[in-house]
This record gives sequence, structure tokens and C-alpha cells, in this order.
Amino acid sequence: GVVLDALHWKMPSIFSWLHREGKLSEEEMARTFNCGIGAVLIVQKELAGKVLSDIRRHEEAWLIGKVMHHQAGSAHVEVKNLLQALQANRLQSFHSKQIKLKPCKTRVGVLISGTGTNMEALIASAKKPNSSAEIVVVISNKADAEGLKKAERDGIPTKVINHKDYSNRIEFDSAMDQVLREFSVELICLAGFMRILSGPFVSKWEGKILNIHPSLLPSFKGSNAHKLVLEAGVRVTGCTVHFVAEEVDAGAIIFQEAVPVKIGDTEKTLSERVKAAEHKAFPAAMQLVASGAVQLGRDGKLCWNLEKHN
Repeated sequence: GVVLDALHWKMPSIFSWLHREGKLSEEEMARTFNCGIGAVLIVQKELAGKVLSDIRRHEEAWLIGKVMHHQAGSAHVEVKNLLQALQANRLQSFHSKQIKLKPCKTRVGVLISGTGTNMEALIASAKKPNSSAEIVVVISNKADAEGLKKAERDGIPTKVINHKDYSNRIEFDSAMDQVLREFSVELICLAGFMRILSGPFVSKWEGKILNIHPSLLPSFKGSNAHKLVLEAGVRVTGCTVHFVAEEVDAGAIIFQEAVPVKIGDTEKTLSERVKAAEHKAFPAAMQLVASGAVQLGRDGKLCWNLEKHN
């Protein structure tokens, strides 16, 4: 038989309401409703801790009971402390109405192709207590991308969608869209994602995709920004986080961080300095959009919510 302890899992308040309003007994509640229990895994006792830890990296999970030798005449499933759990949950629900509810965080998907250094900065920002963003999945078009291992170490689900497995960009983007929808992603951050997105994908996610470019846009667009900066002889460059539009490096600018161009700079030294600035700018832009402080207007320009922008 199985013995469950109702005080060992999170029970949604709806069940306390059903118990109270329906004047249902403990037995009726246990036989009629799952009382918040979803999928159940039965594992060896010595492995329970490890399995629980692994699942909690991605989902909520609890150790809710144990399998016992069944005695003849007894119930196959016994639920202990159900009444106490229902009453405690009802009390907690009552008090929560008097407390300002914690705002939901914006669910973010990060797309990468390489080492994921910008992704790491985004993850660090999302982990802060006051963050408005939660990174729920990291997708790469390359199975050997180093950033995948970094994301996994942080307990973030990862997916590989190899662009070579698809005959065109639209099919590839459609596969990514499906995964993003599966994880209920609300905002996409392109953190070193070395693929140009198709028009239909960009249109579908308009105002929901952020990209970072290693120059102060609209100057020095394209893939050779540092080379162009040095050739032009400008004394200041930087990075720009912008909404993605169908035209490359042309979306509305959200955040910029400037850095000096020093005498004797090479593309490598300049790139390293700009990269450090990117690690500040990208998280800042993600938080601005995730918090609702800024959004893309219908005219393609930024709309600021001054109440949310501190």
C-alpha cells in the first residue's frame, strides 16, 4: 500500500475552497480530487533525494509519501493529515489576500550558437531577487555549443535544433517557435545566435525579440563592426541592445553602453572591451522589457512606462 502525507506537498487553495463550500469529508476529498498531486514517481528509497533534486532543477516536486507492506483489510492508499493541510492552506490563502502578491516574472528564452558569455550575464541578472525575468530555456543550433553546458549547470533546460536538419530558414524557425511555445516563452534574447531569423518568425514575435550588436547603432552595422570602427578612426564605440526587425541591425534601440577606442587598439582588444560592456547592457535591456518599463509601439518606436522605469 501507499501512505501519503498531505502536509508534504503544495496544495492549491481551490481544494480548500471545495472542501469548505461543498462541505466534503476528508474521504470524499481524497477519493474525488487529486488535491494538487500531478505525476507520481516511485523510486528506491536511497535514490529519492537525488531524483527529487534532479526534478527540482526544472519543476516543482515533493517527497509525499512511501510504499508500505499492504495489510489485508486496510486501504491501499492512506492519506494522512489531509484535514490539517486543507485548513492550513485555507488560513494561508486568507492571509495572502492581505499581502501584496509577488508579480509574475517574464519567461525568457535565450538563443545561442557558441560560448554563451552574454547568456551567462543574462542568467546572473535573472537570478537576482528583484529580477523581472526568468530564463526558462536555452536553445542552440549547434550541439557542441559551450553555452549549453553552462546553462545546464545553472539548472536551465536546453534544446538543440540543428539548422542543417532543415531545408530552409522558415522550417528551422518553425521548429524553434514550437519549442519556445512549449516553454511558454514571452521574450527571446539572441545571445550570440549566428543565424538570421526569417521574416515570418520576426513578424510573429514582433516586439518580443532582443539582439545585441557590438557598436553604437545606427553606426557600423554588420558583422565586421570592430574593423569598421578602427578604420573610421572614431574615439568612442560600444554596444547596442535593440528590438529585432526584419532588416538586420535596424530595430528600435533599447539600451546602449559606450566604451573608449584606445590608441593602439586591435580588433581583439576592442572586442574584449566591448564584450564587457555587453555583459552590462544586455541584462539591463532584458530587465527593462521584462518589467514592462519599455515596449515596442505600433509605429516601431519605443513606448516608455515611466511608472515602471526607475
